[in-house]
Amino acid sequence: MDAVNPAPPRGGWSLRRRLLLMVMGTSISLWLVSLAIVVGVAWLATSEVFDDALEEGARLVLQLGVPGDAALGADRSPRLGRDEALKLRMYYQLVASDGRVLVRGEGTPVTAFLPHARHKEKTTVWVDGKLWRVYVRPGRAGVTAQVGQPMEERLELLEDMAESLIWPALGLLALLGLLSWLLIRRLLRPLEEAAERIGAKSPDDLAPVQAQNPPRELQSILNALNTLLARLGAALDRERRFTADAAHELRTPLSALRMRVQLIERELKLPEPHLRQLRADLDRCTALVESLLALARLEPQAAPLNREAVDLGALLDSLNLEAAQARNMRVEQSLAEPRVWASPPLLASALRNLLDNAVRYGREGGRVRIETLRLPQGGTRLAVRDDGAGVPAEQRARLGERFFRVLGTGQTGNGLGLSIVARIAQLHGASLHFEEGLDGGGLSVVMDFPADQV
Repeated sequence: MDAVNPAPPRGGWSLRRRLLLMVMGTSISLWLVSLAIVVGVAWLATSEVFDDALEEGARLVLQLGVPGDAALGADRSPRLGRDEALKLRMYYQLVASDGRVLVRGEGTPVTAFLPHARHKEKTTVWVDGKLWRVYVRPGRAGVTAQVGQPMEERLELLEDMAESLIWPALGLLALLGLLSWLLIRRLLRPLEEAAERIGAKSPDDLAPVQAQNPPRELQSILNALNTLLARLGAALDRERRFTADAAHELRTPLSALRMRVQLIERELKLPEPHLRQLRADLDRCTALVESLLALARLEPQAAPLNREAVDLGALLDSLNLEAAQARNMRVEQSLAEPRVWASPPLLASALRNLLDNAVRYGREGGRVRIETLRLPQGGTRLAVRDDGAGVPAEQRARLGERFFRVLGTGQTGNGLGLSIVARIAQLHGASLHFEEGLDGGGLSVVMDFPADQV
């Protein structure tokens, strides 16, 4: 019977998702580092430009020496607005040698930036709770021109630049994520194709897995898998040859032993029960050997079967029904569908085993019915039903397993008949199941063959 495919494992981690996260994580990290470097370089560059402006402003303040706000007042040095890029207001002071502020611009602190500065210098100081960038330029009579800019206004400029760049940068990151996902999906497609080829293999298909131009990393996996398949195929071939050879070699001595039992039966006066039991044991061994040979011949079948429309009536007429006649059993036929699309020798072997089981485990003087019908979805149903003791419903699932026999039947057997039928059904792509037999008892073996193929 068909092997049960194991369910795919749940959970686990996705290689595609992990690659995408690693690529995006690395890209975002490098983007942030690059952004920090760009911001740092931009900050240094703008700071140098603004420091040069402070220096030029201090020189102008000393040259003009205008009191009040005439030099760098509010009208000539307006505060930076969002639409006035790269402009910052400068605040100036003329400071006496004793630290007094002689002249200051609008909005400039009353307290001197650097009360006792005597040399040119650029520095950052806290005045009135604000951080200022200040340039000091000494003049005549100990007066110094001190021009400053609030650091928060400089930072506002960088913030405006960042706001104008953030959305394009986020758009580029989104585009990078989409392109990374598409490329990773395309690059991992050979893995999915190889998995599909492996999943499409049947239990009998041990041919190497082929892939079109696989990457080197996947090729090493396929090579290892194909090597394993080759070893498994060789081991199965050895097992099949051993089974076939052993069964074949056993047929000759068993036949010779049965002949000797018949000679002993004629020449010697032995009790009849002993001889009957000996003949039954020999027949059982012979049937076992024949079943093993049949299974050994069926196992290597992997190529497509040579099917044809088999006339069931003619096939049933060719079968030996002496066992049924010996038990006074009636074999009925109800062939609504007279033909089955199948391999003639395999179908004959399946029917022979089904009839043998039905007769062996059926009721003395009972009946066996062979019936066919056309399935609604196409195909043909073939059923062999008897009116014997039947099989409990909980044990029917094991029917078809090798060497499985229902206990308490009082009949001899080797448990391989239904295994052969199950294998033949599998080779034909037919489904096999078991139901109740005739008159609410017994057992029905049902095979649903697929639709005819021309």
